[in-house]
Amino acid sequence: MEHIAPPLQLIVHVKRGIETGASVRSGVLAYLHAEHSIFSQDVSKWISLTDQGLATTSILQKQKSQYRRSLLELLERGLRGESIYVYLCQLEQEIIEACQDEISRKLSKLPFLLLGPLLLLQFPAFLLLLFGPLLENFFHSLGGG
Repeated sequence: MEHIAPPLQLIVHVKRGIETGASVRSGVLAYLHAEHSIFSQDVSKWISLTDQGLATTSILQKQKSQYRRSLLELLERGLRGESIYVYLCQLEQEIIEACQDEISRKLSKLPFLLLGPLLLLQFPAFLLLLFGPLLENFFHSLGGG
């Protein structure tokens, strides 16, 4: 799961935990043991704050993505004992769609981004092929021979 978005990795661990009969907390802890990223550090701080009964708004506001925020809020509800499996599956689908949209947006920009190096590297070579024989004739006529 190296190339999966961190919120999706967390959802997979929590869903697997719920499906095997474990708690939401054990799924979150399994994610923390398996992953070592910036998001997992935020999740670690978040779970420690919830274990202490403190407010988690600072961690939630730190998250740039609305999907990460809503995932942590949903998991907080699950830690309080609410049933979140259905909502977790819905959020997983929304995150997958958002990832696919982001991929398609980046792929649509890619031809325009690659046009610059193409022009910078191939255009001078094309000019040499085009003007090379003309310059050779010009220098040959200047040389008088």
